[in-house]
Amino acid sequence: MKHKDPHIVYIITKLELGGAQKVCLTLFKHIQQQMGASLISGNEGYLVNDVADNCNIILLNDFKRDISVRSIFTEIRLFIRLIRTLAKIKKQHPDLIVHTHSTKAGIIGRWAAFFARIKHRIHTIHGYAFHEHQHRAIALLIIAVEWLTSLITTHFVCVSLHDARTGIRLFSGFERKHTIIRAAVDWQQFYLPARQAHAFPADDAPFIFGTVACFKPQKNLFDLLQAFLWAYQRNRNIRLELIGDGQQRPAIMAWIGHHKLNDVVTLHGWQPHVAPIMAQWHAFVLSSLWEGLPCAVVEARLLKLPVLSYNTGGIADIINHEENGLLFKQKDWLALGAAMVDLSTNQERYQKLSSHHEHLEDFRDTQMIEQHIKLYTTVYHKDIY
Repeated sequence: MKHKDPHIVYIITKLELGGAQKVCLTLFKHIQQQMGASLISGNEGYLVNDVADNCNIILLNDFKRDISVRSIFTEIRLFIRLIRTLAKIKKQHPDLIVHTHSTKAGIIGRWAAFFARIKHRIHTIHGYAFHEHQHRAIALLIIAVEWLTSLITTHFVCVSLHDARTGIRLFSGFERKHTIIRAAVDWQQFYLPARQAHAFPADDAPFIFGTVACFKPQKNLFDLLQAFLWAYQRNRNIRLELIGDGQQRPAIMAWIGHHKLNDVVTLHGWQPHVAPIMAQWHAFVLSSLWEGLPCAVVEARLLKLPVLSYNTGGIADIINHEENGLLFKQKDWLALGAAMVDLSTNQERYQKLSSHHEHLEDFRDTQMIEQHIKLYTTVYHKDIY
């Protein structure tokens, strides 16, 4: 007897320009055509206008990222509304899998699916919400909530080895019900097969460092700015470009102005197509304090940009120290700044890091989609036969 494919419901909190959002939308658009899919999200974010006309997208105006005691009644209403929304979809598509992305959507979405009596609940970990830079009590509370939610989770998808190892260490049964599927990037935009190494700037052309990041505490951009300032004081021929935006933009602009760096630091804001900008850079820099595995690091390596980064989350899955980039202890902005000076003045070392070849085929969008289809089919049909 032939069984039809399941319908997939993706849940994510906010459709901003982030790695988790790009992955979720890529999956939704392709799985919608191949198996059938819906998406539930909040009604805020840079990407909302791109998908608002899709009849299979449900935007909830009270689905916000932040959680506070003052908003507890709003969160309860959201939770009830989410249960009802999933139950309604289940009536149309009895063969249902709920797949959540990001921490808040992951917790609320999996529990809503549980109470809506949806049997299959998958969650993708794009980095954990608990980390060493939090108050210990808050971190332990988040771990406890994640542990409890793991008990009702059918399967986990990890984008990095670091997240997989953390899950195995902390959560019961994680080892037997997780899969590593890399977060895909737009391969056609970034992959340049003819480029063997990024060119070192000629003559007096400036050496450009760049990053792609939300302007929020997680990305720790003031460490990056401090490192750049230290490097610029020693090499006036370097520049810094930032693609992104967020809550810290006013403070970042004030810092740049205070240190008289307006002519050498460029804020591009959010950009729908970052590849043409990144292709003009000479190196990629990142100073995050917690991460899953940033897509921008993979994109940088597809463009053959050496990566200078704090050794955070799953970044070491891609960047090998002294092979295709340089890794530093978190908060050591002085070492990061010294490396910026060295890389911008040492052509031989630059060419070595730039020309390194690594296998990044797992980050193709076609690969990610095929692996998810296989996962959905396995999880769903395992309970049929």
